[in-house]
Amino acid sequence: MKHKAGRIVTILLVLLVIVGGGAVAAIYQKDSLVHVYFRKLTDKTEKTTPVATTDKTASSTIDETKLKAQLKQLQFVGNVAVIQDGKLIYQQPYGQDPQKNVKTATTEYQIGALQNTLTAAAVMQLVKDGKLDLTTPVSKYYLLDNADASVTVGSLLEMTSGLTLDVLPASELNKDVIAWNLANATVATTGQYNFQTVNYALLSGIIAQASGVSYQKFIKDTLLQPAGVKHTGFVTSAAVQSKLAPSFTYDKASDSASAVTQDTLFQTMNDQLGSKQLYTTASDMAQLTHYITSSSFVGEKYMHQGAIAKEGTAYTGRLTIDGSRLVIRADFAGYHNALAFTEDGKTGVVLLSNYQKDGSLSDTAKAILKLVQKND
Repeated sequence: MKHKAGRIVTILLVLLVIVGGGAVAAIYQKDSLVHVYFRKLTDKTEKTTPVATTDKTASSTIDETKLKAQLKQLQFVGNVAVIQDGKLIYQQPYGQDPQKNVKTATTEYQIGALQNTLTAAAVMQLVKDGKLDLTTPVSKYYLLDNADASVTVGSLLEMTSGLTLDVLPASELNKDVIAWNLANATVATTGQYNFQTVNYALLSGIIAQASGVSYQKFIKDTLLQPAGVKHTGFVTSAAVQSKLAPSFTYDKASDSASAVTQDTLFQTMNDQLGSKQLYTTASDMAQLTHYITSSSFVGEKYMHQGAIAKEGTAYTGRLTIDGSRLVIRADFAGYHNALAFTEDGKTGVVLLSNYQKDGSLSDTAKAILKLVQKND
């Protein structure tokens, strides 16, 4: 009875406010008490997903003076994001590129081989679900000349498949990189490491076959949406690319910078995933890394089985164990990106750059992580 009486009172209160001219507040002013009652009454509560959150009051836990000193020493140009104990505490642009393009906290960049980390995480989600096995020969999904049963899904992750691709791709953005890779890839010695982008291009197609949806949709549904990111997507056209931070190369001999042309950029994209190439922000990448390394994703067993590379493992674009840290870096047509996280994924730093003259972004990311950890 008390519950029903309370609900009746609530309904009367809301009706009274609306009759009194509060209809607009009830529906549209989300910070009003009336809106709260209106939402409860209509049972349209907003769904939320537990992700890394921005805590403005927590910014005092990082020494910004020392952080900026690290970035200045590197002559860093781009965006930095810091997560501490699962909370996004810092996200800012820093420095100026040669064209002095204005950057904000949500400036978007292409991430190149950093995407391999997300592809590997998606693979392990399918492994956990029983839809994929790392020991399965690639021939179950694609026919490759001279490829035997030793060319497995796991060998693609490790880049020990023996697949090579030495053909220069076209400068027009490729919508179907799988067909192009299958037409031009050759098989050398399986079991030996060789960084070849064809490995992860084929993995994107295997993800689609194993999941029953496109690679893009699986990444969105499995990673992007659960992580709660808002500024991450696929470079499907020149129009999308034009909205991202432009990239530049630096020539040390002449001490000069050059803008990377669209033809060069698309050619580099075609050598990897073509129109499946991701763009993101520093804060989104931080949240994604935090999410895929959390216990709420596939768990430690599956992450370390394939999504995270062991210490000393050759570069594949996956997260790699470095002491007590998880690190990765990528250079891609003028874009230079690096991140360093604690092994539990709760604290870390992401650096996304569109112009780097010298120095190591990876070392700087590690130094900033150490700085953040001192303030934990």
